[in-house]
Amino acid sequence: MDTPLERGAAAVSDSTPLLWLTVLSLDAPAVAVLWQLLFARSFHVRLGASTTILLALVVWLIYVADRVLDALKAPAQGAEATRHLFYRRHLWAFLLPLCAGFLIAAWISLTKLDVRTFSDGVVILLAVGVYLLVVHLVSPRREWLPKEMLVGILFGLGTCFPVWEKMTENSTRLVAPYLLFTALCWMNCAAIEYEEWTRLRGRRFGLPHAWTVWMGQRFMLLSLVTAAVALGLVVSVFGRPHWQLLTSEFLSAVAFALIRFKKNSLTIDQFRVLVDIALFTPLIFLLF
Repeated sequence: MDTPLERGAAAVSDSTPLLWLTVLSLDAPAVAVLWQLLFARSFHVRLGASTTILLALVVWLIYVADRVLDALKAPAQGAEATRHLFYRRHLWAFLLPLCAGFLIAAWISLTKLDVRTFSDGVVILLAVGVYLLVVHLVSPRREWLPKEMLVGILFGLGTCFPVWEKMTENSTRLVAPYLLFTALCWMNCAAIEYEEWTRLRGRRFGLPHAWTVWMGQRFMLLSLVTAAVALGLVVSVFGRPHWQLLTSEFLSAVAFALIRFKKNSLTIDQFRVLVDIALFTPLIFLLF
C-alpha cells in the first residue's frame, strides 16, 4: 500500500514534474528574486545579497503559511488543487522548515538590513499579515477588493521597494515598470483562480470576486493589451538601461496570451505551472 508521501508525489509527477515548483512553494520566491535582480540592474542599484536572500525566504514563508492555513480548513472533496492536496497530506513536514526559515529571516532582518529597508519591510509584512488574517480567519462574506489584486500589489511592493529606496535620481522611472509588473502578478493570480473555479470546482462553489471572473473571461485580451503597453514603453525608452525590464514584461504578457490560446489542450496543473513560468522572463537578460 502506498504511503501518503508516495501518493502525494505521484499526484505531482502524473501532472507535470514542474509542478514541484508549486507544491514546494518555490515558484513565487523564484519570480520575486528574478524580477528584483532585473529591476536592480536596470536602474543601476546595488543590492546586498542579504536583501535578495531575505526576499526569497520571506516570500517562501508567506506562501507556505498561506497553504498551511488552507490545509487546516475542511477539505473540498474532489475539488482541491494538487498543491492543496500535497500540503494537506504533508502538513507536518512543512512545520520545521517554516520555523527554521522564520528564525533565519529574523536574523538576516535584524543584522543585515539598514534601518529604512527594515522599517519599510515591516510595514509591508504587517499588510501581508492583515491579508492572511482576513482571508483565512475572518472570512468576510463579501470581498470589497479581489484578493488576487491585493496579492499582486503586495508582491510587487515587496519585490521593488528595496530598489526604489536606493535609487539616487529620477526614481519616477520605476513607476511604469512597477505598475506593469504588478498588473502581470494580478493577472497571474486571477487567471489561476478563475481556471480552478471553472475547471476544478465546476463553478459550483467558491465564486471568485467579480473582477477576477471578469479578468479570467478576458485573459487573452488583457494579456495582449498589457503586451501592447509594454511594447510601446520599450520603443519609447529603447537604449536606456531599463528597456530590458520592459521587454521582459512584454514577453511575459505575450506568454500569457499564448498560454490562454492553448488552454484547452492543457490540464489545470499544466496551466498553473505555465502561467508562473511565464514570469521567469528576466532569466533571458540576467543570463545572456
